[in-house]
Amino acid sequence: MNHHEAKFLLRAYRPDSGDAGDPVFAGALDAANHDPALQAWLEREQAFDRALGAKLRGIQPPPGLRDAILAGSRASRHRRSRWKIPAWLAAAACIALAFTLFPRTRPIEPSAREFAEFALNELATSGSGHNGHRADLSGLQAHLASASLPLSDNPGVSGDELRDADCRVIKFAGHDVFEVCFQRDGHWYHLYALRIENLAPGAVDARSMLTSRGLFATTAWKDARFAYALVTHDGAEALRKLI
Repeated sequence: MNHHEAKFLLRAYRPDSGDAGDPVFAGALDAANHDPALQAWLEREQAFDRALGAKLRGIQPPPGLRDAILAGSRASRHRRSRWKIPAWLAAAACIALAFTLFPRTRPIEPSAREFAEFALNELATSGSGHNGHRADLSGLQAHLASASLPLSDNPGVSGDELRDADCRVIKFAGHDVFEVCFQRDGHWYHLYALRIENLAPGAVDARSMLTSRGLFATTAWKDARFAYALVTHDGAEALRKLI
């Protein structure tokens, strides 16, 4: 089960019910236990759901609403009046009021941290399935191998070049991510590029984003067109030299 399949299932997971023992969720929960980014996302989801539930429980209906709904229901058996509020409409109004009082603030698009974790997981689990060092990308690879540092100031990536070279494309949160592999100072690096509009807004600092897992290290940054994740399996120090 991959990261996005687990997310799909966990959106329906209810921790305070019998779902914890339901085999339908077993694989997704196990994936979250081994994926820090997925675990952090699940914790945010559950915190949001708890807060929304508390807001809903705290809503007090107007006095007499229940009696008015019941009276309207009885009257509708004989004659439907457009001035009577059906019970389902009253319930929908309460839910709409809850979202007005407690607006949904989670970003629609994933964060830079999630993108960096995705890139690390993708490299760690895909083995030799990479073809990001294609001959058609030799110009960009040469640039990345010799560009002035920090690399985050001068990645030199062109969307047209990536598409024309037919480089490796993978999916992240439903969006295309281009991968380019390059070698620098004896280390292999994997640069993942995602259109900037497909990532949550906000400043990203490559050095503060640097994280590692064993010998794998990852970071992320943005420019005007792309969000980038840079990964290596040669350790955090090798990555730190580039950013």
